[in-house]
Amino acid sequence: MLVWSKIISANEQSSIEERFLNMGQTNAVIRKLSGSEKLHIEVYLKNKKEAQILKKELGGKVNKLEYKNWAKINASSNRPLIKIRDKILITDNSDAKQINKIKRQYPKKIVISIPAALAFGTGDHATTSTCLRMLVDIAKEYQKGNEKWSFCDIGLGTGILPITASLMGAFKVEGFDFDPEAIAIAKRNVIINLRNKINIYEQDLFDWSPKKGASWNVITANIFANVLNPNLKKIWNRVADNGYLLLSGILEEHHNSVLQTAQKNGLPVPKLYCKGKWVSFKFNKNYLKI
Repeated sequence: MLVWSKIISANEQSSIEERFLNMGQTNAVIRKLSGSEKLHIEVYLKNKKEAQILKKELGGKVNKLEYKNWAKINASSNRPLIKIRDKILITDNSDAKQINKIKRQYPKKIVISIPAALAFGTGDHATTSTCLRMLVDIAKEYQKGNEKWSFCDIGLGTGILPITASLMGAFKVEGFDFDPEAIAIAKRNVIINLRNKINIYEQDLFDWSPKKGASWNVITANIFANVLNPNLKKIWNRVADNGYLLLSGILEEHHNSVLQTAQKNGLPVPKLYCKGKWVSFKFNKNYLKI
């Protein structure tokens, strides 16, 4: 595996992500450099041709990816816990003793371990954190009404959303991603956090075709608009009556295209959540269309 990398200024991030989107490249990892306003951006690639295209388009450098023992690196961490509402704490520790220590310190919280890895979704990105907040709020509604609910995550990355859904009470949970690396990472994270089974599988959304009559009370899709728009009607048809569709990963300049696609396909008016340059959508299948 190869890695393309480049150091950029913070004000370049939006234009770089826009160019990635136009190139169909969605597996970038962006980190802020410690003690600096600059960002380190990496894209993990399987072949030299893709790497050279990125280098030609955006500069930067291409190296062979060095193996890293992520479990060892993240056995203990100084990164602050990520708090989601009053229910969830996310740590990048993967050591069982460290996780149990956090659980003892916060006995009323659900503690989730998501170590750093080559997949998107550690809880600190605006799109993931917004999805998590929406999911926790909905789970509380189901808990209050003592209702059973099911969950499906499209583009699961690290598996943080289905893991959260399961820990918040969903009785049937599944998720899929087109990237086999993400599948392996998500399965590892399920083992770290859960005893009950989550159905995780490799699948391209464009080829996704659930069994006839299959539906879920909550579906999440944290993906770019260019992938979401041509698949939105298919996804919406799989949301159960009175269920929810949560969308994220949509840049502000593309959110109108999603609204237009939703309106064209008969979806109700969503509730919008804006965080920085990102927009998230919450659709309820029983909302009246305005």
